[in-house]
Amino acid sequence: MPKPAPRNRRRDLLTAFAQLVNEHGVRAATLDAVADAAQVSKGGLLYHFRDRDALVAGLCDHFTKLVEEDIAEQLDSGMSAPDWYLSTSADYDSPLETAMAALIQLVPAYEATIRPVLIAARERWFELVADELGDRDLATAVLLLGDGIAYNTELEGKSTPKPLVSEATRKFLSELISRAN
Repeated sequence: MPKPAPRNRRRDLLTAFAQLVNEHGVRAATLDAVADAAQVSKGGLLYHFRDRDALVAGLCDHFTKLVEEDIAEQLDSGMSAPDWYLSTSADYDSPLETAMAALIQLVPAYEATIRPVLIAARERWFELVADELGDRDLATAVLLLGDGIAYNTELEGKSTPKPLVSEATRKFLSELISRAN
């Protein structure tokens, strides 16, 4: 019988931090609350992150890794970059989207740290989409459509019986992009 994967406390802390920010707000995501949510002692948290600034920097690094994992998954999937971006934009509770939503909420207090990370992620996806489409204006439209899908999906939550952005809508958008290209 294979051994279970070892617990990654650093990742657990970053996940707890992002979830606390998203669910209860920036002020509620204290070091004590993060340690409690991750089921780690405060000393365990401080071992990985000496203060809140280090926790924010860690979340930025974690987000960047998640973006790279998402891109690798897209490349392995056989889906086009535009289709992937549009279809995964509706997965607002994925680790990537959870981290990004938390970072966006943290921007006012940590703008110099966070904004360049968010912009770099957007530019990374933009270049992939633009390279595939060969049209930078169309690539901009794809990213804006995906961001709109993400916003509306998060706004609606999981309890909406008939979401605004359905699978049929995403297919329509993909066909529209193909025709425009």
